[in-house]
Amino acid sequence: MVTSHRFPYLEVEFSVRGTRSRDFAFLDTGFDGFLIVPFAISAMLGTPDLVSTWELADGSLTAGADYLGQIEIVSISNPINGQITCLADEWVLGLSVMKGFEVIFDHGSKVEIRQ
Repeated sequence: MVTSHRFPYLEVEFSVRGTRSRDFAFLDTGFDGFLIVPFAISAMLGTPDLVSTWELADGSLTAGADYLGQIEIVSISNPINGQITCLADEWVLGLSVMKGFEVIFDHGSKVEIRQ
C-alpha cells in the first residue's frame, strides 16, 4: 500500500521512448483516460504518436499530443502500457490507470492505494 498525504495527488512516473518523467498527478475519477501531463513536456518527447481533440470545460476545442508509453504509480505498480497526453499545464491521472487498484480518499487528508 502507498499513502500520499498530498490529497488528492499520487506520485506517478511515465516513460516514452526512453524518456522518463515523474511528478504528482491529480486523481480525477471523471477522466477515463490514462495520464495527462503539461504540454511543455511534448518538447522533450518529440513527434507524437497521435493527435487528439479535447473539449475543455468552456466548450472550446484544443489539440493534445498523445504518446504511447508506460505509466506507473511510484512504489506500488509495475508499468502499465497506456496513452500519455500532453495538454494544458497539470498532471492528471485517470481511471484507465486507477481501475487496477483499490483507491481510498481518506477524509480529504490522504489517498491510499493498493493492488
